[in-house]
Amino acid sequence: MSFFEELKRRNVFRVGIAYAISAWVLLQVVDLVLENITAPGWIMQVFMLALAIGFPVALIFAWAFEMTPEGIKKERDVDRSQSVTPKTGRKLDRSIIIVLIIALGWFAWDKFSEPVPDINSEHAATQIAQTKPVPVQKTAATKPGEKSVAVLPFINMSDDKQNEYFSDGISEELLNVLVRVKGLRVPSRTSSFTFKGSTLKLAEIGKELKVDHILEGSVRKSGDRIRVTAQLIEVHTDTHLWSETYTRKLDDVFAVQDEIAQAIVSALKVTLTGNQKTTLQNRPTENIDAYNKYLLGRHLWNQRTNDSLLAAIEPLSEAVALDPGYDQAWAALADTYVLMPEYGAGSITEHIPLAHKAIEHALAINPESARALTTFAYIKFMYDYDFSGAQADFEKAISIDPTYATAHQWYGEFLATQLRLNEALEQLEIARQLDPLAPIIPHVIGWVLGSTDRTEEAFAYYAKALELSPHRSSTIGNLINLNIRTGHFDQARIYSREFETLVGEDPDTVLAVIDAVENPELKAEALRQLEQDHATPDGMGGAAYYLMFLGEPDLALDSLERGFAAGDPYVVHLKRERVFEPLHDNPRFQALLKKMNLWP
Repeated sequence: MSFFEELKRRNVFRVGIAYAISAWVLLQVVDLVLENITAPGWIMQVFMLALAIGFPVALIFAWAFEMTPEGIKKERDVDRSQSVTPKTGRKLDRSIIIVLIIALGWFAWDKFSEPVPDINSEHAATQIAQTKPVPVQKTAATKPGEKSVAVLPFINMSDDKQNEYFSDGISEELLNVLVRVKGLRVPSRTSSFTFKGSTLKLAEIGKELKVDHILEGSVRKSGDRIRVTAQLIEVHTDTHLWSETYTRKLDDVFAVQDEIAQAIVSALKVTLTGNQKTTLQNRPTENIDAYNKYLLGRHLWNQRTNDSLLAAIEPLSEAVALDPGYDQAWAALADTYVLMPEYGAGSITEHIPLAHKAIEHALAINPESARALTTFAYIKFMYDYDFSGAQADFEKAISIDPTYATAHQWYGEFLATQLRLNEALEQLEIARQLDPLAPIIPHVIGWVLGSTDRTEEAFAYYAKALELSPHRSSTIGNLINLNIRTGHFDQARIYSREFETLVGEDPDTVLAVIDAVENPELKAEALRQLEQDHATPDGMGGAAYYLMFLGEPDLALDSLERGFAAGDPYVVHLKRERVFEPLHDNPRFQALLKKMNLWP
């Protein structure tokens, strides 16, 4: 008998197959259990190692021993005429089939049954009930061998509560330093600051952010003195790896940030290159007053309201006046100007030229600033219609700092305007992976998908955006239009009334449009209300959209042209919007697109 036949006779192959399938099923169960109890990652590694070691042991056992009615015996001690290996083989076959069925069932459940994320808001739950569940990809966890740390917003311990901008700023600056350390994954500001004031345990926050470590602390600022307390915690074991308190003059704030960053790197045993060591020690400015103004301006900018954007201009302008070589302050000032038209805080004609000047200052000082390049690329495609220049700047920014989520998000929006849907979604998904708790990113994904046939996915992403930010008026506004377009008229009415509650706008015009789309006999009344409603702006995001729903393409073109002349901040997205497709052969529509280098 050949060696191969002897292996078959002793059921070695059957044992190997049974062991491999059983081990796979066991690992899935262990992984599920460990994930739910937030166990340290090394426990899973121990299981994998033990099962790997056990495989050759099982094969050796199958070769050397035999199961007999009298118990386990060495194979050489069993009379071949009395051997029961055929019966054992049939039992193993049945066992393999059972385990294989379990494995296939588990695989099918894991592959095809992942639901849309649980949505807390009532309006989102209602919307999802009307649509087929669409899986939202899971956020990538830390890669093997990669260290991870989340920087939570430091607590403001100052007597003056207005100093909260300073404690937030210290946290954000530490995050920005650590994110540049290769081999260290640091969730972005939006995701980490979601847990500001949270009562969740650190283990729960770590699970949400998919990190192994958390840096938290407090800041007390009094006059020209600061006291910073920081501690690094391993979330799975709730172990303090490092803690320190610094009492210094305000002028030494950069030294404190440097010492904290160095301590974190040392505690996590991350090896720094020479360039990274220099990066940790870089000071953005030598003027502490300029730095203080910059932190206040960024704090206001992060609130993203028309009032906060207007308020941010003053401290950021003072920062660049105090230190004209402060590139980060120039970039922050440009970021403020560039968002003002979109948030209704100012016009394109007034603020985009100012954004141009500020970003040119920033890049003249630091041509390798990924954030400044990202902002310049955004200006180029949104307002200059310089698409080749925008693409070059986006690509350069991402090559310099691939962890900057906003670069990927805005690049995705740019690619959408170029009708490069798959590339756009790829960039937006990268942004979502980098900043998983930022509501703007699933909102934008929903916006992009809503202009395609993939409306069920669009609803799912909008629902995710509302889960993260239940009172996001821009998401609710988009959902009104998408529900009208897809014939969900009752849901559109619900969102219209909710939009009124959030922004204080009378929903009568929108409700009249919804009624007329559902019942064309009411069209004249809807057109009358649209004409008299001065609160609904012209352009693709306002009256033009409703006029297309009502089947009035010429009136829609009139509105688009007026909106473009007045400075519609979203008009560059006109070509990709599905509702305007009937206008594509109209010379007036083509002429409008030509003004933006979008036709042909």
